[in-house]
Amino acid sequence: MVHFIQSWWDALNFDLQIFYGIAIVSLIVLSFQMILTLFFGMDDGGFEIADHDSGMGVFSVRGITAFFTGFGWTGVICTRRGLDLIPTVAIAFVVGFGLMLIIYQMMRSFMRLQSNGKLDYSNAVGQIATVYLTISPVQRAGGQVEVMIQGRLVTAEALQKGSQPLAPGTKVKVVNTIGATTLVVEPLD
Repeated sequence: MVHFIQSWWDALNFDLQIFYGIAIVSLIVLSFQMILTLFFGMDDGGFEIADHDSGMGVFSVRGITAFFTGFGWTGVICTRRGLDLIPTVAIAFVVGFGLMLIIYQMMRSFMRLQSNGKLDYSNAVGQIATVYLTISPVQRAGGQVEVMIQGRLVTAEALQKGSQPLAPGTKVKVVNTIGATTLVVEPLD
């Protein structure tokens, strides 16, 4: 097998060796990056050119690898078709840049689907909740409510300013948060 590959490589002209070399190495690297992203959630970050929220830029490592993959394989195809070097490089550059933009858009779409699962309890403000554990009067700890936050039913610590305890099953409105996970509630009128 090694002899076959060596003889195949030696039969190629210098231009084809360059294009095949770029194409094969970049395809292996791009495949490895995609596997890491899809199965392990790893991202390469990148230089921010267009999307400052996702950590994914057009000129990221993945984008540059996609460019070289498109550039290399297009160079191979054009050279095999008999095109001269200058038009081949120009076409390969356009295709590589196009592939880089496609990979960027695809990864940006994947990033939009991704959620880190972190709840922001301030999203509960204004929501109606149900007392789960009795909430003592005058902001004493120990009470809990069940409330929908970001589409999830959550049991959260709760305090109130009123003078009467709020019994389990009482409907309350979340009016504020204290710290990251404690809610301030008031009874519905």
